[in-house]
Amino acid sequence: MIPAESRFRRALPPSLLVLGVVLVAVNLRPAIAGFGPLLPQIQADLHLSAASAGLLTAIPLLCWGLLAPLAPLLTRHWSSETLILALIGVLGVGALLRAGPSLGVILTGTVLVGAGIALVNVLLPSLVRREFPAQVGLMLGVYTLAVVGGAALASAVAVPLQAMTGGSWRASLGTWAGLAGVGALAWLPTVFGRPHHQADAVPVWSELWRNPYAWPVTLFMGTQALVFFTWLAWLPRVWHDQGLSAGVGGGLLSLGNLVQLPFALLIPILAGRVRQPFVLVMLAVALVLAGLLWLLYVPAAPLVGILLLGAGSGSTFPLALYLISVRAAFPAQVAQLSGLAQGVGYLLAAGGPVAFGALHDRAGGWHVPLWFLIGVTGVVLLSGWWACRPAQTVGGQPVQGEA
Repeated sequence: MIPAESRFRRALPPSLLVLGVVLVAVNLRPAIAGFGPLLPQIQADLHLSAASAGLLTAIPLLCWGLLAPLAPLLTRHWSSETLILALIGVLGVGALLRAGPSLGVILTGTVLVGAGIALVNVLLPSLVRREFPAQVGLMLGVYTLAVVGGAALASAVAVPLQAMTGGSWRASLGTWAGLAGVGALAWLPTVFGRPHHQADAVPVWSELWRNPYAWPVTLFMGTQALVFFTWLAWLPRVWHDQGLSAGVGGGLLSLGNLVQLPFALLIPILAGRVRQPFVLVMLAVALVLAGLLWLLYVPAAPLVGILLLGAGSGSTFPLALYLISVRAAFPAQVAQLSGLAQGVGYLLAAGGPVAFGALHDRAGGWHVPLWFLIGVTGVVLLSGWWACRPAQTVGGQPVQGEA
């Protein structure tokens, strides 16, 4: 007898599943990317120092780091589909609370947003790997494209939304609750008919510790995320101090996200076809370094710098997801490796915005913080080389992939 879950998976049109994946993934960055362009006014209205503002931007990353490892444990009791639906609801409530009247309410909403994204970050790529085993590279590209597209949308419209709502940055942040509602509706068809308990067995954690790629992949995920989320949060403030308006800064940030779109789609596909993905890692790191150096030494022409940064970060993120997928020892371990890489990785990344702001407070300028990001980018290169070493074995079995 065929299990009900298997019968339902075959009955659900793939187009509906793909649509659900895309509209859920689009929700995973707007609450973060829509914050940076509004940061100068938020900081002024709440009377925050640069370090304190950096902490506010780091809260979602802290949630991602602390909660991501819980995702594989939750799938022992509920299906990934059911969990994702509930978590999109949590994200929407959090977005509404970020429009609240006090700092305490805003912080509560920020924690809820971070918690919802943290677990979907792990569950959705693992579900993609499970449902599309023959098209992992393509579907990871589609997923990453949707994530980056959501970030581009948010950074582009954050300031215009503020202007449309009477200059309220709170209303601009709260707008993303509506997008969460759209994502939840699109995801509903994947939930109907699903069992409450995940049918797949959950492997024991000791098997993950024997995977020689677990820590290299985790370090790569964490350092590339640190660089990306730091410049995403702080570049509008950097440009503001250099004399650019909030609208121009938001527009530049949007272009930095928009340029990531083709890289987000193509990089996972190319990674699955080249013999050595480290070539792509080197190219991505070179773009990030060029962008940071350009912003540091040619501040009068920030467009070139942000386009280089966007192209580089738009390549490192899908490479991290690809390495998580192919460096798991077997398919059921993907969620665990993803939980480890995103859990520890995002805890590491959460320190980036705080350190960047603190370095600015201490140095009184932006050169020292930008050199800090350049140094971390060097670690991205080293960890990428470590994660792309030739395939090794785990318990006598070869690790997936030929990276």
